[in-house]
Amino acid sequence: MNKITFRKINIAFSIFLFYCILSANAQCIQGNEFNKSTPKRDLRAVFLTTVFNLDWPTSRTASPATQRAELITILDNLQDNGYNTVFFQVRPSSDALYASTIEPWSFYLTGTEGLAPNPVWDPLEFAITESHKRGLDLHAWINPYRSKNGTYINAVNHPSNVNPNWVMTATINPNLKILNPGLPEVRNYIVSIIQDIAIRYDVDGIHFDDYFYPTSFMAATPNNQDSQTFLVHNPSGLTLANWRRENANLLVGQVYDAIQVINTNFNKNIIFGISPSGIWKSGTPTGIIGGSHFNDQFYDPIAWLDAGKVDYLAPQLYWKIIGAQDYVALSKWWNDQVKLRNKQLYLSQAYYKMTDSNNWASSEIQNQIIQNRSAAMDATFGQIGYRYVSIKDNSKSLNTNLLAAEYKYKSFAPSIAGKDAICPNPPANITITGNLLTWNTPAAANDGDLPVKYVIYAFDNMAEAVTNKEDGAKIIEITAGNQFTLTQDQVDNKFIIVTSLDKNNNEAGTYNPLSIEDFELSTSESLTVYPSPFYDFFTIIFNKSITTNAEILIFEGTGKPVFQQNYYTISNSKITVAPINLASGIYYVRVNFEDGNSESFKIIKK
Repeated sequence: MNKITFRKINIAFSIFLFYCILSANAQCIQGNEFNKSTPKRDLRAVFLTTVFNLDWPTSRTASPATQRAELITILDNLQDNGYNTVFFQVRPSSDALYASTIEPWSFYLTGTEGLAPNPVWDPLEFAITESHKRGLDLHAWINPYRSKNGTYINAVNHPSNVNPNWVMTATINPNLKILNPGLPEVRNYIVSIIQDIAIRYDVDGIHFDDYFYPTSFMAATPNNQDSQTFLVHNPSGLTLANWRRENANLLVGQVYDAIQVINTNFNKNIIFGISPSGIWKSGTPTGIIGGSHFNDQFYDPIAWLDAGKVDYLAPQLYWKIIGAQDYVALSKWWNDQVKLRNKQLYLSQAYYKMTDSNNWASSEIQNQIIQNRSAAMDATFGQIGYRYVSIKDNSKSLNTNLLAAEYKYKSFAPSIAGKDAICPNPPANITITGNLLTWNTPAAANDGDLPVKYVIYAFDNMAEAVTNKEDGAKIIEITAGNQFTLTQDQVDNKFIIVTSLDKNNNEAGTYNPLSIEDFELSTSESLTVYPSPFYDFFTIIFNKSITTNAEILIFEGTGKPVFQQNYYTISNSKITVAPINLASGIYYVRVNFEDGNSESFKIIKK
C-alpha cells in the first residue's frame, strides 16, 4: 500500500464550477484574432456630436439634471448596443463643454456662450466617470481651428474677442470663422487647450476631426486673409499650399509631443488620433475621384504618419461600397499606408446616410464592417459611426441587425503599440458563490497601473480556453466592476476565465489549465492520502484537527466535475472517499472546508 503526502496549493478549481485562476505574475495576452469575424480587439465607437445640438444636449435650456439624465441614457444605449468607445465633442467652436479656465462655456450647453450651467457641473468629467463605470473608453473630440459657425454672440473671453487678429472668415459664409493656422501663437494656444484637458481629465484619448482650413464644400478658404502671415511666418520659402500643409504638420507634431510629456509625467496613456476626410488626393488610389484634403483643406495625414505624430488615423469614408469613391478601394489603400508606417487604422462610417437623401440600408454599414475585418485589412482594428442619433433611433434597424451579427459578441478597443508594454496584474481571489462570480482588484503593476476593467470568458472546457483564447465569441462580459452574475448554464457547463485590462487595454492573465506539475510533491505536509493509485476508495488524513464540515470535489483532467459529496461528521481528522463509476486515469481533488479554507491534490485511479 503506497502512502503519499501532498502539499497545499494556492491554485485550485472553484466550487461548483471549474475555472482557471490566473497566475500571480502578469502575463500579457496578445495574439492574432482567432476569427476576424468575431474579433475581441475591435474599436466600436460613435461620434457624440454637440455642435448645433445634433446629438447632445438636445436642449440648450434644459436643466443640468435633465442634461445629465440624457447623457446617462446615451451611455447606457451605447453599452447595450455593443459599443466600447465614445468620441465626445467637447470643443466644437473654440468653446468648452467642460470647466475651462481658458475658453468660455459653450453656447451649445447653456444657450449663451460664456454662461455657466446652473447649478455648475462639468459634462466632460461626468461623461468620463459614467463611461468608465460602463466599461466604455472616452476620447475628447476637439475641433482644432473652428472659431464660430453661427450667429450667436461670442463671450468676452472667446479667443475671437481676446485676439481678433487671429480670426479668418470664410469667403462665402460670414458666420464661419477659423483661427489662423499660420500663426505660431494660435498653434501654441491650441496646444495649451489640449494640455489643460489631458492633465486635468482622465480621458483615454484626444481626437481631432478634419477641420483645418475649410473646404469649398463648406465655404471657400479665406482668400488673402493669411497673406501677411504667409510672408512673415514662412522662413523656408514654401509655396502657399505647402506652407498651409506645414502649419498643420507643426500643430499635429506639437500636440502629439505635448501628450507624450503628460503621459510620462502623470502616468497616463492618452492616445492621439485624427479623422481626415476620406480622400488623400483625387486619383489615389487609382480610379478614385473627388475632393481631397491634401489640395482642398491643406493637410497631409501621410506626413503625420511618416513623422510618427499620430497613434492612429480614422479617415471619414462616407461613401458606399462600389462607386466613384468606393469604400473597399479606399479602405484598403488607407490600411496599407497605415500598416507601412506601423500605426493603426479605424474607419469612420456614415451612419447618417441611412436617413438622409442617400437612403442607405443598414446592410451597407454591416458590409463595410465585414470589409474592415477582411484578411487584407491587417492594420484595421475597428470603426467609428457618425453619429449617435442613428443609434438612438435604431435607424433602419441598425442596432438590431448589428447585435444579431457583427456586434453579437463583445469586444474591447485594441492596445496601442509602443504606449505601454507593462500589463496589469490579473484579478485576485476569483470565486463563485451560487451564480455570483466575484474577484478582487489586484495589486498595482510595476508601472503603478491597476486594472480599469475586466474581461469574462466562458469556454466549453479547459482545452478550448487555450486554443480559442483569442476568440471574441467566448467573451460574455466586459465590466469595470468586480462581480458578474452567471447563468445557470454557465455555472453548470462552462469553463470561466477572468482577465484584467489596463488603461492601454493591455490584457493580463493566463489561459493555461492546471498541469501535473502544479501538484508536485512537497515536504511541507498538510494532509496525507492513501492509497495512490487507488481502486475503490482512498483516505485523507489531515495533519491537524478538523472541526468543520467538508466538501469533496473530484474533477477530470478536462475540468469536468465527476464527484461531489459533503461530509458532516469527520472522525479523527480522517475522511474516506469512495467515488463510483470513475475510469482509470489522473484526477484532481479539492477539499473545501466550511470556514472557507481548502486543500487540493492529484490522485490516480487504477
